Order: sequence, then C-alpha cells, then structure tokens
Amino acid sequence: MVDGMVDDGPEDIVCAACGQVASGEDRCPGCGMPLKRPESLPDPDEMGIDVSDLAEEGSAQIWDENYSDPSAQGKGAFVDARPSSLGGRLFEGNFALNVFAGLISGLLAFYFALALAILTSSQPGMQPFLPSFISMALVASVAGCILFSVLSRIPFSLAGPETVPAAVLFLFVGSLYKDMAGLYPTDSMIPTILAGVVLAALSTGFALWLLGRLKVAEYVRYIPIQIIGGVVGGVGVYVLLGAFDWMGGLSLDWSNFFVAMGDCVELIRPDQCLAAILPSVVFGLILLVGLSRLKNSLFMLAMILAATAAGYAAGVWGADSSISSLAATIPLPDAPIAPLAAQSLGEGFEAIQWGVIKANGLYIGGLVILVVLTSMSRVTNLELLHGRESDLNQEFHALGLTNMAGGLMGGMPASISYGRSAGNRATGARGPMAGVMAGVLCAAGLYYADVVIPMIPRFVPEGILIYAGLDLIRDWLFRTRTAFTRRDDMVMLWTTFAFTLFLGLLAGIGIGVGLALMATVSRYSKGGAIRNVLSGVNHRSNVDRAPAQQRALKEYGDHIHILRLQGFIFLGSMESLLKSIRERLEARDMLPVEYLVLDFRMVTGLASAAGIGFRKLRNVVEEYDLELIITSAPLELEEHLSSMGYVGEDDSPFKVFFNLDFALEWCENRVLDAENMLTIKNLTLPELLTPVFPEPRYIPALMKVLKRVVVDKGQAVFRQGDRSESMYFVESGRLDVELELEGGKLLRLKKVGPGAVFGEMGIYTLAPRSATVRAAEKCVLYMMTMDKLNAVEKRAPVLVTAINRFLINMLSERLADANKKVRDLMV
Repeated sequence: MVDGMVDDGPEDIVCAACGQVASGEDRCPGCGMPLKRPESLPDPDEMGIDVSDLAEEGSAQIWDENYSDPSAQGKGAFVDARPSSLGGRLFEGNFALNVFAGLISGLLAFYFALALAILTSSQPGMQPFLPSFISMALVASVAGCILFSVLSRIPFSLAGPETVPAAVLFLFVGSLYKDMAGLYPTDSMIPTILAGVVLAALSTGFALWLLGRLKVAEYVRYIPIQIIGGVVGGVGVYVLLGAFDWMGGLSLDWSNFFVAMGDCVELIRPDQCLAAILPSVVFGLILLVGLSRLKNSLFMLAMILAATAAGYAAGVWGADSSISSLAATIPLPDAPIAPLAAQSLGEGFEAIQWGVIKANGLYIGGLVILVVLTSMSRVTNLELLHGRESDLNQEFHALGLTNMAGGLMGGMPASISYGRSAGNRATGARGPMAGVMAGVLCAAGLYYADVVIPMIPRFVPEGILIYAGLDLIRDWLFRTRTAFTRRDDMVMLWTTFAFTLFLGLLAGIGIGVGLALMATVSRYSKGGAIRNVLSGVNHRSNVDRAPAQQRALKEYGDHIHILRLQGFIFLGSMESLLKSIRERLEARDMLPVEYLVLDFRMVTGLASAAGIGFRKLRNVVEEYDLELIITSAPLELEEHLSSMGYVGEDDSPFKVFFNLDFALEWCENRVLDAENMLTIKNLTLPELLTPVFPEPRYIPALMKVLKRVVVDKGQAVFRQGDRSESMYFVESGRLDVELELEGGKLLRLKKVGPGAVFGEMGIYTLAPRSATVRAAEKCVLYMMTMDKLNAVEKRAPVLVTAINRFLINMLSERLADANKKVRDLMV
C-alpha cells in the first residue's frame, strides 16, 4: 500500500501476440509466448532524433548561448525615463532651452499675478489692499513655479495664482470687508483680510496634500467635470464683471449677480467710462482671438510686451489726450509693495478677527473644491502633452505642499496652470529648471515691484483679465462638448451655470458638486447592484457528478437562482435588487425558485441604509418560502446580519457560505435529494460507463486492462507536482481536487464522484500534476497507467480510439458547460 492505496494483486499484462491478459506470469497462458513487461520497453533517446536540417543557417537559435530575442527589444514594463534624484531631474533636458522657456514663463507669470491681484482687490473699498495682494500673488507665483515644478512628475508643469481661485478670493475678501466695514478699525481689517487669504492657501494645500497622501486623488476622475464646468463658466462671468467694476470705478453691489449686472449697465457712462474701459476690452479680445489661433507662450508674451511698449510710447509721444490715456498706469496707494505680506500679517496677528473669517468659511470650502476639480482636469490634459500617464496622487501631493509653503510665506492659493505649462513646453522646457528660472524671475519682479509696476500701462493687466474671463466661458461652457459627452452632462452644465448666476457662486458650487456626486453614484451603480443573473442549469458547483445527476441538474437547475452583486450597495441599489428578485419569482415560464443565492464577492461596501433593504429581503423570503444563501459576505455584513438575528441559527432566514462553490454544492444536493437522485445505488464501473462510453461493447476489454485500487479516506491519490503517469476512473466514493498554496493553505478546486475520470490531462501532456487529489471518503478507483495505454494502443488500437473518444466527449462537455458559464457571466 502506498499513500493509502491498496494494491489488489499483481499487475495485468497484455500479450502482444494473441491479446490474452495474464496476471503475474512470465509466459502467455494462451499461446505460450514470453510476456514483455511495459517497464522494459526502451525509452526514446534524443540522440536518435536529428532536426538540425530544419534550422535556418547563419542565425542563432534559442538553444545557443548567444541567442537574443529581437521581439523583446523595447518591450517590457513601463519605466519612467525621468531621473530619480532631485539633481538629475533639475537639469533634465536642454539647459539653454529650459532657461529660455523659464524666462518667458516667468514674465507671463508676473503679468498674470498682477492681473489677478487687481481682480482680488476690485470690490468697493478693497483698492488700498492692492499692494498686499500683488505681493501675495507674486509669492504664490514664486512657490508655484519653483516648488511644484521640482516636486511634480510632469517636467514642464507650472503652478501659481489662477483665474478660478482668484475669482473666489475676490468674492471672499469682499465679503470680509463688507462684514467689517464700519465695525472694526483699519488695523483689524488689514490683518484679518490677509489672514483669510493665507488661511485659504493653507486649507487648499492641506486638502490636496491629504488627498494625495491617502491615495484617493484618482477617485476625483470619476466626477463628470462638465457639471463643474457650469460653475467655472459662471466664475468667468464674475471675472468679467469684476474687471468692469475695477476699470470703470463703478462700485457695484455684489450681493448677487443680477444686482451687480444691473448696476454695471446703469453706471457705465460712455462719455465717462468708455475711454478707460475700451482699450482693455480691445486688448482682451485681441488676446482671445490671437491665442485661439496660435497657442504659444512666446506669441502671447510678444503681444503683451508690444502692448506695454505701445502704452509707454503713447505717454511719451502721444499728443492727443485719448492716445496719451493709454499710458495710464495702475493706481497704487502710497504704501509700498512689501516683498512678504506675511511680515505685515505677523505684526497685526493679535488684531485678527477670526470670527469674521469663520463666518465666511464657505468661500474657503468652495475654493478648495474648485481647485481640486480643475487641477484634476489640468493634470489629465497635461498627461496628453507629456505622452505618459502621471500619478494624480503625486501631483496633488506636490500641489498641496506648494500651497502650504506659499501660504506660510504669505501667498494666495495656487493651482496648476494648463496654459502656462503647455506654453512652457512649447517654448522648449523639458525639465524643472524652466520652472525654477520662472520663479526666480517672479521673485525679482516682487523685489523690484515698486519700480517695475509703474512702467506697465493699466490696460495690459486689465485686458489680461478680460481675456481670462472670456477664456473660462469659452473653454468650460462651449469647448467641453465632445463626441462622447452625454446629453445629461450638458443639461447639468447649463443648470449649474444658471444657478451660479442666479443664486451666487457658493450655491452654484454646492449644486454642481451635488449633481456631480449623484451622477457619479448613479453611473457607478448603473444597472443596480446586480453584475450577473445566473441559473443552476448552467452555473453549477465544481463537483463532478454521475451522468444521471448531471442530467437531473440540467432539468431542475432553475430551482436555483444566482445573483452576483457588485460595487457599493446603497439603499437605492437594494431596491433595484428586490425588484429583479420579484420579477424572477413571479415568472410563470420557469421553474419556481427554491434557492436564492446572493454572491457578495465583488461588493466593495454597504451603505448604512442598506439594512432597510435586508429587512425587505427577509419579507420576500418569508412571502415566497425561499432558502436565501449569502456567499463571500464582507465581515461587516455578516456581523450586521448576525446582530439582526438573520444568520447563525438552524432556522435563521439567511444562510452564509464561504464562497459560491460551496453554496451551489449545498443547493444542488437539496435539489437532487428532492428528486431522489442525491444517493444513487451503488453501481459498478461498467454500469456507470455504459450510458456515456462511445463503444459499450469494448467496456469488458477496458476493464481487463484497468487496475483496481482502493483509497482510504483522507489519503492522497497523487500530489501536486508529482509525475503524471496514470489516470483514474471512479467507481465509488468522492474525492477532493485541491490546490496547494504558499504557507500550507489548501484551496478546493472541485469534487469528483462515481463515473468521473481524473488525471487524464497529465497522461497526455506529461506535465506534472497541477493539483492534489485526496479521498473525501473511502473510494474504489480503476487506474490506467501510461505504459498500459501505450501497450494497448499497439495491440488493440480500436479500444484506445474508444477511450480517446470517451475522454474527448467528456472534455467537450466540460468546455460547453464552461462556455455557457462565460456567456452568462458576460451578459
């Protein structure tokens, strides 16, 4: 006996001359010829096989030492080509081109910082804060250019003050000023407003850093960006109104959009304001048209510098007052522009009115939301320019650190700039050195701001504001539509745009985010919680049963209804699940459901309100007298059902199984038991083979060459990794097919029972055993060795043909069942 198998006698030998089967004899009892045991047959020697004439001359073959696979060149896992060290990344790309691109990007960043500082201080009463806002915008530009370009994995990316967060700041600081005007002295108002801006930068930075740190930034990509586009389009309208308010000195009422719009129409006097507004509007339109045709930072900078030179020249040589007015500079108060606004903030720290900032904290929350969503969109677009995917978690982490560093230095919130980043790349930037140079140039501009800014005509930064507002409206309201854009996305886009104008920016952000989350949840759980609807007819357990039992399951398998669930289970998805179950229970053209199986293997979580759905599910079970089986249940679900008394007892309404395979085996046993097919009478192997063997008349000959083997319960017939040299026919008993995993763990693959065959693949492929077969109870097997099969093939090829046909039919039936399973799972 080896490993629990009992040998019932000496090995049978087939006489090569007459076909007589002898047992333990040296000569054939029929013809007297000497018997040759299979073990003595010579094994083929590779030296007797010569295929060298088939090889191509002059080329290295796979067995040669100098062979190399040409198809493997350039293939393999993606490896980021960027240097891993900071020093290596800093000097990535051509140094001269990086410096050149950095100078262009730095000048553009300076002009944009100046324009956005004007926007931030454009509300009535905020003009005295302009020097501080210029300082804060340039500090954010320095941090955004240097820190973000070094920390980001997109080598040409730049960050800094952007139109969207600046527009929210413009409303935020205006609300702070309005709440404090007439109630607090100037010494309290200045540090409070500056502290609010710094707190907005720190809050934005912390939120971005936390999203990146927790590795959840990628989930932001699931939010339909078109819905937020309506809010951003509304921001563009606010930017335009803010620019007109500043240019015309209109002192608009910003309590809501329509009041401000009405004031703007009423207060603009062509004879008074047109000369001040018209140059800025014309320059903004020139920028919009020119950059729509040629998106290049060098071209944009050339237009800005040309406009600056023209305005400066108009002041020197312009004789007409309308021409000389082009040279009008930005009206700065007498206070100098401090290099670091944090210095003045620290001096008045004790006078900060934190309660006022708290009362307007929703603006900070709205700013954080818009920076997160717009940054996701810009990183995605920069990935297309870069030609490789980036880790959004890394980019958010880098932008978060940039904002926190800028905030600590007294800067305003920064965001990723797609336009300047794309322009930076177009002018030759291929590494962070361009960003460093741009940051150094912004730092120089901050240091010499009192000298440089009076030389810039005011219509230039004001025209940049006009361009920025129109560009937001164009890009987010009209250019977001693609061939894949859904109609409902566009409806929600224009809805949020309307709400942003009618109810204000904060209401628009709240409604936009709410619609985006509802759309995300709805689409993520599209079709409800059900991944697949399966029947016990085609989808069965991994148990090889007798042919009669298989036929019974095909006939009565509809009593088993299987639902594979997916995703996050909400109360709404539970309602759709219950609706689907009731539709099946009320179907009259199918057998009634007796066993309802819910598989939770692909469920990622359950909402708190899902408990209500399980109560409704219990009512369905009691109403239709079902057996409800739950498989692969998350621990939280099993604990919740146990606390509700739904599982754990014999009479509990729900039953829990480890996985779907064990649950289906239990259900199938109940169905077979109801049809008196669970325990079939003991049949001999010939009786089991007769209905399925292609040539039943050859079964007696087959039995002569098989060797009867008895295996005790718990003993292995063969083990994973053993040599394949035999296959087995099961006459009685059941066996488990187990996969041995690392750490000594066993995974049951299937069960085999009477009438089944196992080990046949190894005898044909000669591959080592892929799994262990162990007796679950005492079994009687019949073994066919590979040597015996070879000997029979020489003496009685018709018998081997019948065996092969039997195995092919069996494998074909398994393949057909597998195809049906795959088809059901793909539906």
